[in-house]
Amino acid sequence: MEYGGYNVNEKYSPIVAPNFYFDAVFQPGLTYSDQYQGDAEGAGAVKIFKLAAKAAKAPKSPASDFEHGNADNDLIPLLLNNLQQESTKIYNVQADAVPYDMADAHLSQSVQVCREGWQMSGLACLVNEGTVMEDTEAITKANIVSKIIAGRKSIRKQKASANVVLASVETYSTMLEQAGDKFTPVMNDEIVRTGQMGYWLGMLWVECNMMDLANDAKYYDFTGTLKTVDLTKVDYIMYDWRGLHIVDLLSMARLKDSENFNGTLAQVEICTGYRLGDANYAVVKKHGA
Repeated sequence: MEYGGYNVNEKYSPIVAPNFYFDAVFQPGLTYSDQYQGDAEGAGAVKIFKLAAKAAKAPKSPASDFEHGNADNDLIPLLLNNLQQESTKIYNVQADAVPYDMADAHLSQSVQVCREGWQMSGLACLVNEGTVMEDTEAITKANIVSKIIAGRKSIRKQKASANVVLASVETYSTMLEQAGDKFTPVMNDEIVRTGQMGYWLGMLWVECNMMDLANDAKYYDFTGTLKTVDLTKVDYIMYDWRGLHIVDLLSMARLKDSENFNGTLAQVEICTGYRLGDANYAVVKKHGA
């Protein structure tokens, strides 16, 4: 660096510039259920009992005998078969030659990378296992209310609750234009630290910028099959968060001294299972080409 042909000092900042990652949209008890988390300990799969559905019956006249039916149930398999891994070599000679904590910086980055993949697989599960709506008309400010009510109607008729909407940036922005001051933002800073959330039409809206860019979101489903989902075709996912089950078997982050070179390994590993309890828990609104 020269000022008027005179060499001047150069300095390297100890503050590392941030990288950007997709929003964190999945929060337990808010956008997904982790009630089976305790059952994952020491197992590679969780089997969830579900009683067979029974319909309401017509009334009888007084002094009638009982009609006995057999007890029946089903099993919903939730396989803990999605592994996120990230490992970075940190040579001590490199760490001693930079003005920041290299190991800590790369460990934090590895956590972000794995968490982003974890979120993407959850979205892929919702889209793949939910019910895709036949309507592919583009969402506009003029029709967004009717499009949202149509999704809500579909879920409510299946006896589930439409309480969460994961929306693409385009859909979320259109909603803000239409909702105006009727949109109520969530003020809990810890919950919305990395995402935009608020309430409109009685549902929690979550802006999901992953939908606008991820055309190859992947996850292993409950049969062990790798599924690839194009999220860029999705306008919104409306669902009952109690029906989306995400369970972590293992979540590890560590700095480990290497035996093969003079340095450290920054490693993160997350093993997870995803399952939508029933296709009727979620509807997926897509747009045409």
